[in-house]
Amino acid sequence: METLEDAKSELRELYAETSKHGQYQTIPERLAGLLGIQFEVNEEWRGDRPRYPLINQFIQENGCRSVLDVGANTGYFALSLAGDIPALKVRACELNKTHARIIELLARVGGYDVDVTDQPADLAHAGAFGLHDCALHLNILHHAGHDFDAAHVKERNDHRDYAVQYLRAFRGTARSMVYQMGYNWKGDKTLPLIAKEDQVGKVRYTQDIFQASGWSVEGVAFARKGTGAFPIEYERFHPSELPVDDAVLQTWLTERYAEVVWSEFYQRPLWFCRAVDASTE
Repeated sequence: METLEDAKSELRELYAETSKHGQYQTIPERLAGLLGIQFEVNEEWRGDRPRYPLINQFIQENGCRSVLDVGANTGYFALSLAGDIPALKVRACELNKTHARIIELLARVGGYDVDVTDQPADLAHAGAFGLHDCALHLNILHHAGHDFDAAHVKERNDHRDYAVQYLRAFRGTARSMVYQMGYNWKGDKTLPLIAKEDQVGKVRYTQDIFQASGWSVEGVAFARKGTGAFPIEYERFHPSELPVDDAVLQTWLTERYAEVVWSEFYQRPLWFCRAVDASTE
């Protein structure tokens, strides 16, 4: 029978493995407490803990009974939700075998029923996961053309039309969605979809692909300097609360981000969306 010491030993080995998206996530606090270990990441560069409260709130306020975490990495969101909402049916999509093993191991430690799948999340499979109440689609789509779907996104200028096609198909997977994307194609800062300083451009680009693909925006959150124990937090707004004038919105966001040293990661808006009924389009 596997003991906590066995799990800790294996986790140390698994977390030590390096890969393109390795060592991105911490262990959810509840599981870290059970194990007595934590794997810290540089959260001034990127982190998941600041986003989680709003993701949890969105899922609970919508009465979601099932959630799909696409590109789950080592399962911070999937496992946190499974622990905080025991009745929630959680599925984690992760192709990296090391990361998938970490999710399975941590789920056993917590006694969570988390289904882990290695089904690809490319365009061909975007609508083929079965319908979930909510999907987390976080920081994946800007990698199209490099990590997946190279045949569909051969050039940077192909990304917008591809994203529309992908998100239209993804309505077959989720009734609602928490979405985030990077604005450097392939994650390459020399190939920006939108310049790092162009905060309005990021908002308008994403609003455009949502509108064209049949998603309505119910909320958008931006990072800001934290007011509590954590130095960074996200604040959610209804779209109607944002300045309509582009110049005013640019100034508003630039001033917000000027409060601390911001990585590109924390300058990505976090979107809360609902699929539009195709019959009403």
